[in-house]
Amino acid sequence: MKLRAHRPWTPYLFILPAGTVLFIFVIVAMVQVAYYSFTRYTAFEPAAWVGLENYRRLLADQRFWFCLINSFLYLLVTPVLIALSLTAALVVHAALRWAKGLRVLLFLPVVTPTIVAAIAWRLLLNENAGLLNTALTTVGLDPVYWLSERPWTLISAMFVTLWKGFGYYMMIFLAGLVAVPKELEEAATVDGAGRGSILLHVTLPALRPLIVLVAIISSISALKVFDELFITIKGAPISHQTVVPLIYDTAFEVGDYGYASAIGVTLFVVVLAFSLVQLKLTERDA
Repeated sequence: MKLRAHRPWTPYLFILPAGTVLFIFVIVAMVQVAYYSFTRYTAFEPAAWVGLENYRRLLADQRFWFCLINSFLYLLVTPVLIALSLTAALVVHAALRWAKGLRVLLFLPVVTPTIVAAIAWRLLLNENAGLLNTALTTVGLDPVYWLSERPWTLISAMFVTLWKGFGYYMMIFLAGLVAVPKELEEAATVDGAGRGSILLHVTLPALRPLIVLVAIISSISALKVFDELFITIKGAPISHQTVVPLIYDTAFEVGDYGYASAIGVTLFVVVLAFSLVQLKLTERDA
């Protein structure tokens, strides 16, 4: 059967629909937000060019700095998430007989809607009748104000992030474990290496690219977290939250779209710079 040569523009025709959607809803939206960040634009007046006024105001805004610090504190969830998901992957990979059922069980939180998960954790952490505080008072300890006091507000949202995320990253590590060459493990066993040595000197080095990938993805997600905070600690002062809830509050509660756009652009620059630094550090250590 003779193959027909395709026209040069055929591949571009296939990517045109997705490219159009990407251009309209991502590229155009980003340019629009960048423009609004240089304007005074509120719910009651049209956009008027003010130059760098929003950015000067941002630098003097204590709420922004509190929220930015909280965003970086939220990054503490990343190493815990990596440790939990990697441990779960190793357990599932080793549990040959009941691995399928365990994998499904651990993956269930991933397919649970974030709103549902956050509401469930909010009920669990309820300061008056929640299960955790009930258990603490039962053993004679004081209740913890999970949803209203520092540092418990951020920690409460981190619980939701951990519970929702570790199953997804577990599947990534499971794919990596399946791809680890059996010959390396067998050679290490022949040389007298135990399970711990094989894990440290064979398995983990083979998984290093995936660990770096998970670290970058989970760090970016932590810096722009919103749903977990919005539902779990709803009502807590904005200074207890991160930058994205501040953007939401500024835009939709206060109605100051220009200033909210400036905060959003600044967060984009921070996340981009943080990701580039992470990539450089991992390339240097490789």
